[in-house]
Amino acid sequence: MDTRTVRHFIFIMLCCSATLLSSGCVTDEELIALKQNIVSLRHEMNLYQEETNKKLSNLAKEDENITKQIINLSIASETREDKTRTIMGKLDELEYKLNEIKNQLAAYKKGTGKPPTISQPVDTKYEVVYKEAFETFQKGLYDEAIKRFSEFIGTYNGTPLVPNAYYWIGESYMGLKNYEKAILTFQELIDKYPKSEKAPRALLSQADAFMALKDSKSSITILKKVIELFPKSEEATIAERKLRTVSAQ
Repeated sequence: MDTRTVRHFIFIMLCCSATLLSSGCVTDEELIALKQNIVSLRHEMNLYQEETNKKLSNLAKEDENITKQIINLSIASETREDKTRTIMGKLDELEYKLNEIKNQLAAYKKGTGKPPTISQPVDTKYEVVYKEAFETFQKGLYDEAIKRFSEFIGTYNGTPLVPNAYYWIGESYMGLKNYEKAILTFQELIDKYPKSEKAPRALLSQADAFMALKDSKSSITILKKVIELFPKSEEATIAERKLRTVSAQ
């Protein structure tokens, strides 16, 4: 019996009591029994209210716990994204050094250079500027990183690190959750440097940006494009895995 029903019944009982008393046709025993019923109903109503309040309190606690879990998951997800970008940045730096060694090796084989070494090559000025911009990105100072990489592109537009600079500008916008600008920056890299080693990675990040904007159709199209244009690449493998995840949703 719910609270409303109990209250309604008590009201009826009281009305009946008043009627019976006014009519003078009720005995003492009946009056006592009637009062006992009313007391019993009131007690039942109080118990019900206590039980309801307890359930509501438990539900409130459960809701609070669920909210905390959602917040923790969100924070953990953002932390993973930051760590991923940091790792990608370190891989980018190693990739550049490896290319330097490959170039040294190619020159040596042609007889136009010295034997390659694994020691860090002497930085030219543009490499120093790029490294400073990249370190800003790794610190999570995305606005400053965008500024520095943009200045790098303007000053050293003919250097081999320009595609990388475009890519990290796009990733900086991803870090700022400005997905529209991230998409445009990745597209600029893809259009200007389609054969760059950063092109397939830019496509993957562009797909992630579209997914963040709830545009799964565009995201799927781009992931398929990665597989089509770079079938034997690591990015193609990642794209296939992402497609399976999207399809399972």
